[in-house]
Amino acid sequence: MNLAHETDFLDLYRILGVRPDCELVEFKQAYRRRVLVLHPDRRGNDHSDLIASQRLQRLTALYGAAIRFERQHGRLPGAIAARPIHCATVQADMVAPQIPKQTRAPARRSRWLLIITLVAAGVGWLWWSSSPPAPESTPGSVSSVISAAAPESPTPPSSTLPQYLELGMDSEAVRILEGEPVMINGQRWDYGPSWIRFENNHVVDWYSSQLRPLKAPRSPGETMQP
Repeated sequence: MNLAHETDFLDLYRILGVRPDCELVEFKQAYRRRVLVLHPDRRGNDHSDLIASQRLQRLTALYGAAIRFERQHGRLPGAIAARPIHCATVQADMVAPQIPKQTRAPARRSRWLLIITLVAAGVGWLWWSSSPPAPESTPGSVSSVISAAAPESPTPPSSTLPQYLELGMDSEAVRILEGEPVMINGQRWDYGPSWIRFENNHVVDWYSSQLRPLKAPRSPGETMQP
């Protein structure tokens, strides 16, 4: 009996009545049942004992080859090999998925970047505060040319400036004479306890307190005290 005939596993499955992809337990049970049928102790003394014995020997040989194949490959001959599942890798991916390196931002690096930024800002502020003032323009420089080209605002001569507060004086003359008021309340300018009242932007009344005297008599109509 040649090797190809000895390892005819399809014939083995046909004899046992199972499929190549059956469970190992089902395969062994089918083999035991078939052995009980072919065993000489179960048969009478007739001419078929020799044929049954030969079939049993061949069945045993095929069964042994199938068992050895299953131990080596993890499946019966002719069954489709199952794709191995790397459980450890799957569990590791489910428990601790890898984080791309680009998204990892160590806290220590962030702190150092913040410290460097603050130090750079402090140095810049110190340099700006300690920088020398801009040099004065010299004849022929761009700044001197620009300043020379810009007309200066005319300043009225001292002889035309008002000396005392008068009725009918406009607000601009009052500002030159008394300065900016402490508070403006509608048509009235307050200089501390003293005040000046306007109508149509001209002086119509005032009061000069000794605590903050105006450059005028105490009220209109009075003479200016020396």
